[in-house]
Amino acid sequence: MGATKHDLSGVFDAELRGKRARKSTTLDTAFYLNHKGITFISDRAILEWTEVGVELRVPQKITCRAVVVECTRCAIEQGFKITLLFLDLPKRAQAQLNIPLTGASPSSISIFH
Repeated sequence: MGATKHDLSGVFDAELRGKRARKSTTLDTAFYLNHKGITFISDRAILEWTEVGVELRVPQKITCRAVVVECTRCAIEQGFKITLLFLDLPKRAQAQLNIPLTGASPSSISIFH
C-alpha cells in the first residue's frame, strides 16, 4: 500500500467552501489553555477527530488548526467538555503559551468548525 500526501494546492477549496457551513464558538471564560491544546465547555458537541480552526489573541493574533480529541457531556453543568489538540501551532506561540499566563489571559479565543 502506498503512502498518500495531503493536497496543499488548494484546488478543491473553492468547491468545498460553499458546501460546508462554518460554525463559530467564542470562549470568554472557563477554559484551560497550554502549548499542547485547550479544554473548554461548549453548549454544542463537536464530533471527535473533527479538525477545527483556532484563533487566539494573546495579545497578538495566533491562528492554527486543532483536532477534537475528547467531547463528553458534562455531568454537573449543561453542555459538553471539549478538548482540542493543536496541530500546527507555531514554535513562537508554543513558547508563549508554555509560560504561565499570569494576569495576561487571552483576550479572545475563537473555534471555527
